[in-house]
Amino acid sequence: MSNEVEPENIEVTEPEVDVAEPDPPAAEDPAPDPQDQVALLTAERDALRDQLLRARAEFDNYRKRVSREMEQLRKTAAESLIRDLLPVVDNLERGLMHAPDKDNPVVRGVEMVMKQFADVLTSRGLEPIPGLGHPFDPNHHEALAHQPSEEHPENHVMLEYERGYKLGEQVLRPARVVVSSGPPVVEDDEAEPAAAEESN
Repeated sequence: MSNEVEPENIEVTEPEVDVAEPDPPAAEDPAPDPQDQVALLTAERDALRDQLLRARAEFDNYRKRVSREMEQLRKTAAESLIRDLLPVVDNLERGLMHAPDKDNPVVRGVEMVMKQFADVLTSRGLEPIPGLGHPFDPNHHEALAHQPSEEHPENHVMLEYERGYKLGEQVLRPARVVVSSGPPVVEDDEAEPAAAEESN
């Protein structure tokens, strides 16, 4: 007996490979009509131009709005500062009115500072509201009282307790005033003795 092993019959098969068939060549698109191309490009250009104009208008509106807001912010800041300075102006004026010696160098120095201060406030748009002798205006004056007056006509300011100021057209502080109610009314009781004295 021999030790040789006889080889078995083995069948070798090759794996199947799917071979895709090449796509048929695509039919070439016919050349586009030049007029259609021009119309298409013109429409695209008009759309882009419209977008540009809209963007420009929006940016212009935005710039104007920011400018208005900055101006309003600047005015509000100036208004607040000036309103806080008004009592300082009042006290300087009161101090100068009650100074005993107008020729005193200190008084003259305070007058110069007061004038400089007033000039700065005026340059920022602050204006005093007309008071004494002017007609009463509820938009600019705050009436503290009504009193009869021989000198001042009815509904005119006869006394100003505190000067009013406006910044541009806006009233920062109304003038606090006493308003004339016209000449005093003479009652009949007082008129009869006066007439009797004149007849005697």
